[in-house]
Amino acid sequence: MNWNELHSTIYYWDGSWRDIYIFDTTEEDWSEFIKYANENCNVSWYNGKREQDENKIDFSVIKEYWGDNGDLVSTAKLFLGEIQINTHFFTDTEIECDIDPREFKSIEDHYKLMDFLIKLSEVIRKTVYVTPENCPEIKLITIDGKNVNLNLGSDPSD
Repeated sequence: MNWNELHSTIYYWDGSWRDIYIFDTTEEDWSEFIKYANENCNVSWYNGKREQDENKIDFSVIKEYWGDNGDLVSTAKLFLGEIQINTHFFTDTEIECDIDPREFKSIEDHYKLMDFLIKLSEVIRKTVYVTPENCPEIKLITIDGKNVNLNLGSDPSD
């Protein structure tokens, strides 16, 4: 594996971002995700209940949003150094985040993301997928605990 290969098959720029998915999640999974993010990332999150930006995600507010209080919805920005992971709270049954592939400039950036996602997979005890935007069926990266599978044979033009 080398940076040029990763860049051309996973972190290529085609005008879209990459999605990070964890499927079939529960509130407990979300609680673990938020705890992990709050403890391991710099966080920027707009708390719609308090109407202010905060550096931690308040899971009770997210649960209120899922309970039909749509005014509280917001996106949390998680930072791994210069890499921003946008976390969306659309539903409690799926964790969905996205990343801008243009922020990945070296293999060290890739390793930073992999370290975060491996630990996340271990914490939640579920598989994490990186896919092209809105294409959950195309798995560019699959992380199951410490097992990482890179689909370097994908053709970005497809």
